[in-house]
Amino acid sequence: MKTSADKHKHEIVDELNRLMAEEVEAYLRYFQLRYRLRGSDLLIADKFMKAAMEETQEHAAEIATKIRILGHTPKLEIQLSLGGGPVKLQEALTEALDFEQQALDAYKEFLPRVEGDPMLEDFIRKQIGVETEHVQEISMLLE
Repeated sequence: MKTSADKHKHEIVDELNRLMAEEVEAYLRYFQLRYRLRGSDLLIADKFMKAAMEETQEHAAEIATKIRILGHTPKLEIQLSLGGGPVKLQEALTEALDFEQQALDAYKEFLPRVEGDPMLEDFIRKQIGVETEHVQEISMLLE
């Protein structure tokens, strides 16, 4: 029979799996946006998109490591369908702002559930800081 602590740990791992999936989805969204840009928009945003892809991949790996530290195996569930066709830079950045804001909101919502666990609390606070910077950076680019 599962104890309350076991149930809580399982819920935390489920949420970490969900956050990991969001980071992988963000990677895939940046990947797709990067290759939908054309002309000068591509030249302007290529380095930004590539860096964003690398960072989201790193975040997913960090979360997977936290799940392993908790004694579980990461479980990735993604249901994602992305449109095709060329996209303008403004539209790509607006879309990126949308999913970065979703990530920020998800980390903020998760924080109270890990308070008191130094490893996870520090990690989630760091992610909130990183995602806040992303939202601010993209928002400035859209001005």
